Amino acid sequence: MSESKTILVVDDDGPILTLMKNLLREFGFQAVTASSGEEAIDAARQQHPALVLLDKNMPGMTGHEVVRALRAEKGMERVPILILSGERVDRGELTALGADGAVQKPFDIPALISQIRRYLGADREL
Repeated sequence: MSESKTILVVDDDGPILTLMKNLLREFGFQAVTASSGEEAIDAARQQHPALVLLDKNMPGMTGHEVVRALRAEKGMERVPILILSGERVDRGELTALGADGAVQKPFDIPALISQIRRYLGADREL
């Protein structure tokens, strides 16, 4: 399968970044990683991702600040942003954050890939 869509994964936990990068590659996506909000903004400027998976709770810039900064970047206004969190994130909080959806950790891999594909308009069976 050749999705060739770039997904930016932002998390301050190195093992999560490695896991997500390998998992996304296995399903045909290109993964770019960032371990801070500042790195995420730089990566978005350089890589122009089709989707962002963003940890809600990070040191430094919060998930909310990162979403706001990404949305202010030219070309990022409509890029889907999915919040990664160990806590449940309800629709009201997603709206307040400016994000499109949420993935709760630990995540179910088929459900995660399905959700990514849905936001990228590439719904397919696993």
